[in-house]
Amino acid sequence: MNTSVSAASRFWINFLKTAGILLLCTLISIGFKHLESVREENILMVYLTGVLLVNISTKGYGWGFFSSVVCVFAFNFFFTDPVWTFLVSDPNYIITFLIFLVISTLTGTLAKRLQQHADTAKRNERQARRLYEISKRYLNLTSVEEIALHALKILSEYQYRCILYLESDDKDGQGLRVVSFDGEDAKVADMNRDLAKWCFSHKEACGCGTGHYKNSSWQFTPLQSSNHVLGVASFYRGDQKWSEDRSLFLNTVLSQAAMAIEREQLRRQQEEIRMEIEKEKLRSNLLRSISHDLRTPLTGIAGSTSFLMESFGELDRDTVKSLLSDITNDAMWLNNMVENLLNMTRIQDGRLLIQKQDEVVDDIVSEACGRAAKQQREHRLSIQMPDELLLVPMDGRLMVQVLVNLLDNAFQHTKPDSQILLRVFRQKNEAVFEVSDNGGGIDPTLLPHIFESFVSSRTEKSDSSRGVGLGLSICKSVIEAHGGRITAQNNAHGGATFRFTLPLDKEAQPDE
Repeated sequence: MNTSVSAASRFWINFLKTAGILLLCTLISIGFKHLESVREENILMVYLTGVLLVNISTKGYGWGFFSSVVCVFAFNFFFTDPVWTFLVSDPNYIITFLIFLVISTLTGTLAKRLQQHADTAKRNERQARRLYEISKRYLNLTSVEEIALHALKILSEYQYRCILYLESDDKDGQGLRVVSFDGEDAKVADMNRDLAKWCFSHKEACGCGTGHYKNSSWQFTPLQSSNHVLGVASFYRGDQKWSEDRSLFLNTVLSQAAMAIEREQLRRQQEEIRMEIEKEKLRSNLLRSISHDLRTPLTGIAGSTSFLMESFGELDRDTVKSLLSDITNDAMWLNNMVENLLNMTRIQDGRLLIQKQDEVVDDIVSEACGRAAKQQREHRLSIQMPDELLLVPMDGRLMVQVLVNLLDNAFQHTKPDSQILLRVFRQKNEAVFEVSDNGGGIDPTLLPHIFESFVSSRTEKSDSSRGVGLGLSICKSVIEAHGGRITAQNNAHGGATFRFTLPLDKEAQPDE
C-alpha cells in the first residue's frame, strides 16, 4: 500500500511539474506573439527549452516525450493559422512539427542521460567518501575483535544483518569463532556453523543466492586476504533482491575489514618476531655476562684451593685464613648471583610467590648487612634505624635479597673509601628504606634505565667489576609485588640514593 501511494504521489508531482512548465512556456510564447519582431522559430525555441526543463525536473523518459507531443499540439493550436484549431493550412508546418518532435525528443533524451550520469557521479562520490571515512576509522583499531565489531556496526547502520566467523586457534575442533552483536545472532550463528565451515574450507560462497545450499536464508562469503581466508561473513538475505550498488558496498566493507584484520595479524607477527629477537638478545647478554662474571670468582676459588693443597704445610695460619676468606667471599657472591638468576626466572615466568608476614625491620636489616659484609672491603657502612619497633608485612627472604642487592650495588660501583648509609624510617603509613652513598653518582644517561635487566655501569675501564645487571631489576619486581615503589637518583653528596617504600597496611598491598 505504501509503495502504490508513493508511486501515485510521484506521478502527480511529475504531472504538475510538466503542466506548470508547459503553461509557462505557452504564456511566454503568447507574449512573444504580440511582438511583431519575434518570429515563430523563436516560439519553437521556447517550447524546446520547456522540453529540456521537463526532462531535467522529472524522472523517466516518458514525461519528456509527452511534453514534446504537447508542445507540438500547443504550437499548432495557438500559433499557426487557423489559430484556436488543430487544422494546418500550410503543409510545411507538418514537416516543421515532425522535425521539432524529433529534435525535442533527442535533446530531451540527451539531457536525461546527462542528468543520470551526473546523479551517478554524485552517488559514486558520496559512496567513495563514505567508504573513505569507513577505511580511515579502521586505522585507529588495534585488535582483530575491534575490527570485526566495527565492521558489524557499519553494516548494521546500513540495514545489513551480518555475523562474522573468524579463524580461531581454539582446540575445541570448531576452527571458527563467532563475532556478533546480540545473543540471538549468536544462536543463529551456531545453527549455521556447518555452512560457515564449508565456505571457509572450500573458499567459496554458499547459501542464499549461490549455487550451494541455496535453500538457506543466509549467504556466506569467505573473508579473504591476499594470502588466505581469514574467516567467513554471513548476512541475512531472505527474499530480498539486492541492487548492484548494495552488493558492491557490502563487498567493499568486507574487503576493508579483511585488509585491516590482515594488517593487525601482520603487526602481531612482527611484534612476536621482535619479542623473540629481544629474548634472544637477552639470552646472549645473559650468557656473555655469566661467562664473564663466573670466570673471575671461579678462577680465584680454584687458584686458592689449589695453592692450599700444594702448600698447606708451609703456610702460616693467617695466610690460610685469608685464602679461606677469599674463597668464602667468592662462593657467597656466586650464591647471590644464582639466587638473582633464579628469582629473575621466576619473575619472567610469573611464578614469583610472595609469602607476606609481619617482619621486624631490625632483623631483616641485620641479616642483609651480615650477608653483604663480605663485599664491603674498604667501604664504610652506617646504619640508621627508627627508635620504634617497626613491623612490616613482607616476604622476609625476598626483602633480604633486595637489601643485599642494593648494598652490593653500592659496594661495587663506588670508590673504595666511600661512605654507605642504610637508613630506615616511617613516613605516614609506609616504611621507607634508603641506601645512599657519596661515591660518584650514576651516569644521567643510564639513570632512566637503571632498573631494566642487564643494565650495568660497567665500562671498558671497569670491566673487571662483577655483576650481570639483574640485581636492580629484581629489586623493582619484588618491591612492586609488595605494593611498594622504588626510585633512584643522584644526591647532593656526590653519590646516588636508592629509595623504596613498603605499605604498613596489608589491605593496601596487592592480592597474592
